[in-house]
Amino acid sequence: MTIARETYLDLLKELVAIPSVSAKREHLPEAANLIADALTELGGETTVDDHYFAPLVISLFKSQKQNAKTLIIYNHYDVQPAEPFDLWKSDPWTLTEREGHLYGRGVDDDKGNITARLTALAEYLDENKGELPVNILFVIEGSEETASQHLDDYFKEHPEIQGDLIIWESGSKDKDGRVVLTGGNKGIVTFNLKAKTGGIDLHSSLATVVDSAPWRLSQALATFFSTDGRIKVLHFYDQVKEPNQRERKLVNLLSDTKEDFIKKNQIEAPLLTDKRGDDWKQALYFEPSLNIEGITTGYQGAGVKTVLPAEATAKVEARLVPGMDPDKTLTTIKEHLVAQGFEDIEVEKTLGQGGYRSDMTNPEIERVINVSKQETGEDPVVIPTSAGTGPMNYAYEATGTPIIALGIGYPGTLDHAPNENIRLKDYDENVEFLKAIIASYKE
Repeated sequence: MTIARETYLDLLKELVAIPSVSAKREHLPEAANLIADALTELGGETTVDDHYFAPLVISLFKSQKQNAKTLIIYNHYDVQPAEPFDLWKSDPWTLTEREGHLYGRGVDDDKGNITARLTALAEYLDENKGELPVNILFVIEGSEETASQHLDDYFKEHPEIQGDLIIWESGSKDKDGRVVLTGGNKGIVTFNLKAKTGGIDLHSSLATVVDSAPWRLSQALATFFSTDGRIKVLHFYDQVKEPNQRERKLVNLLSDTKEDFIKKNQIEAPLLTDKRGDDWKQALYFEPSLNIEGITTGYQGAGVKTVLPAEATAKVEARLVPGMDPDKTLTTIKEHLVAQGFEDIEVEKTLGQGGYRSDMTNPEIERVINVSKQETGEDPVVIPTSAGTGPMNYAYEATGTPIIALGIGYPGTLDHAPNENIRLKDYDENVEFLKAIIASYKE
């Protein structure tokens, strides 16, 4: 193991020990400053912008090459909550090695990716007498797990964030061990719905004549969907940007079968796409969704309480594909509720960001695809978008720069879950991949 790898694995240990949970707004400046110090020590021109609750870290490493291109490296230092703690086999805030794996909250998402990239840069500088063939600009935020609040504001404050390619926060290998390169993600709008049918909870004997908030809310929610999961909100699909033929083909080439998908996710109910005769892969990557995250109402204690609840709330999300604006989508949902006779249901937006899909034929993205093939001897898995959500659209709108995601994960990484982990083998291979990407700019 090189000195750089030891150094930044020690940094990873320090970072994992910081419970930088953006949902709780805890320990974010502490993590940002630790990363900023490491970047400065490595030679970067580093700024910590703390205008908002989650500081943004920016660090530039300049090339000596004339007219050098700029590679932007985007990451985040915030993590998901670690609860439930009793499901962890070791302390989530202590980096723990077992049988070639590293365990800890954020070890993949996204602190381990940060230290892998620092390791690659440090080793490249050491092996090339401190000279870079490309400018490298780190942009590291602290609210990715909470819809990247204020990241768009930070981009407006820092118009100097411009480049030729963005290496996105993280990525994985597939079940066959092939490198996966992803070029986009879905957007999201989250909102609360509230039904209120009275000033106080009532005796349930009055249910023959008095409507309850839970019934009112559940009836409103039921109007969103057909029985096969198709979204019935008028104009919901109007803004959808359809994938092109190549994008559809790339998704069709993915090796996962429907049986793999069902087994991996422990699904017991029939797939909605089977009910309506649609292709599950195409739906997963290219269709928007509307999901009920949770419903809260009434008595939840032990035994029975015969009550007619006066209030009920639901947390709801819509995953958005490119072309869909979060606010316009929420407006269609509000208009739908009014049209269905539920104008009394209160709608409160909580978070929102647009989706993005890369052009996978862009020369800078093709550079990464070719480097991956040279490093591994086989074609990587190329996906034009992920099924998940992230702030790629903020970055693209601000910079116009193509984006490609890659990282240290594998199918058993368990991001956001107890026992989040990476394999040291994947970590080391990713460091070499990143070094090769930097070296490709010598040409």
